[in-house]
Amino acid sequence: MKKIVLILVSIFSFGCSSNEDNLEGEYAQYINSNSIASEIQFMPEESYIDYSVVQNPSLRLKLITKEFFPCINYGIATSEFINGTELIVRFEEILNSGVCATAIGPATKYIDLPSNINKLTFINGKTIDKYSMTIDSQKVKINLIESSFTTSLYENTFRYPENSFAYVCGTNTTNTNIHTDFLNILLANASLKEISFQGEGRIPYPISSSGHWVNHKTRYFKYNNFSDFESLGQTLTNYKNGNIIPNSGVTIELKSWNNLSHLSWMN
Repeated sequence: MKKIVLILVSIFSFGCSSNEDNLEGEYAQYINSNSIASEIQFMPEESYIDYSVVQNPSLRLKLITKEFFPCINYGIATSEFINGTELIVRFEEILNSGVCATAIGPATKYIDLPSNINKLTFINGKTIDKYSMTIDSQKVKINLIESSFTTSLYENTFRYPENSFAYVCGTNTTNTNIHTDFLNILLANASLKEISFQGEGRIPYPISSSGHWVNHKTRYFKYNNFSDFESLGQTLTNYKNGNIIPNSGVTIELKSWNNLSHLSWMN
């Protein structure tokens, strides 16, 4: 009987150590003693390296702590590794810049996301979360493999269509016709084509205006040449001068995929 008990104990002991060895063996070189206490939410996002110049967007991974901190400009220290087509992100610590932006908020971090990545792995201490990923010119798709401290905010994220822009308009209750009037100008422009995002997913543009009495749903267009979009700046200025009364609660933004916007409230 004692021999049977000893054999069973040995089997269970071997099984536990084997699983642990397998877990750490695959990622042993990336694991260290550092970790953070907060759970993490993440999402792919196309953004701009320099928001002051016209440029194509860069695909990055945004990390956001679930925990809020005393200052809104806390950061997340990470280490990143590329193993073939796998991106491995190791969490190190929460960073306090020393200069407090006086509002509570999560800590954040942006990481470059190469277009050939098809597996995403997060390491926090000895805890490992895994996701599969598909990246193409239209969408980023994320599928859960296993997780315990991370959450993907969106399963599907649309990318900015090349040569596209968004028509974002908000009005007062008494001048909603302005939204329709300028929309008709865009629809009548032969160099523009209205487009839509098909299926489920996060759209990179604003889906409506905000902060107005009437926030209209955003409409999306593509242009043939960048000069076609540039010329819309004068079109908007001419329309604004003849139709939008200052301080009447109306704004129009034409927001292009490459970080250029025409704004009705600017000269």
